[in-house]
Amino acid sequence: MDIDYDALRYGRIVYDASCVCADATYLPFRKHAFDAVVSLETLEHVRDQGAFLNNIRDSLKQGGRLILSTPNKMYSSPFVPKPLNPYHINEFYLGSLLNFLRAYGFKIDYIYGGKKVGKLELLRRIFGSLMKFSLSKLSLKPYLLDHLYHLIYDLISIYLLKHSGRQRLIDPDPSLFPHEEVRTTSNVVLYQYFLICMHL
Repeated sequence: MDIDYDALRYGRIVYDASCVCADATYLPFRKHAFDAVVSLETLEHVRDQGAFLNNIRDSLKQGGRLILSTPNKMYSSPFVPKPLNPYHINEFYLGSLLNFLRAYGFKIDYIYGGKKVGKLELLRRIFGSLMKFSLSKLSLKPYLLDHLYHLIYDLISIYLLKHSGRQRLIDPDPSLFPHEEVRTTSNVVLYQYFLICMHL
């Protein structure tokens, strides 16, 4: 299911999937219809996230399972109020995400982190996030803002790496999706996104 018809057409062609075009906050299914729901990278795009979770809860049978993935705000938009991704409405740190899910009646079974990053990479992301947020106050067009951000970021990265003797940092291979179980004792975890397995 997706609200974007082009994404559904792609799903039909590539995966031979049965597709439904609908809004995630108004699911067109009868109540208690499903044993399980899988939601991959959707929550952060939805304006009314509470309505989204209510709809999923109503669609699940008692004891039904929800598997949900969403970005880790500590990696994607650390310490800034608004997500840096222009298509994201709201992102979560781990603690606030778990509290939000529990508030809608979900019981957490497992928490996995995907695409682990090192501490240096996380610091680089935090620095980049704060710099991009500061630049956004300049009222530039989005493509100019992005260009300026990358120019400054690359110059600083080259300078720091040249004087530290380290090799240039690169983003992890996007084709690799290792998952590791996450402890719930800390919001500061070194993963790009979370995969939460839960039930009613």
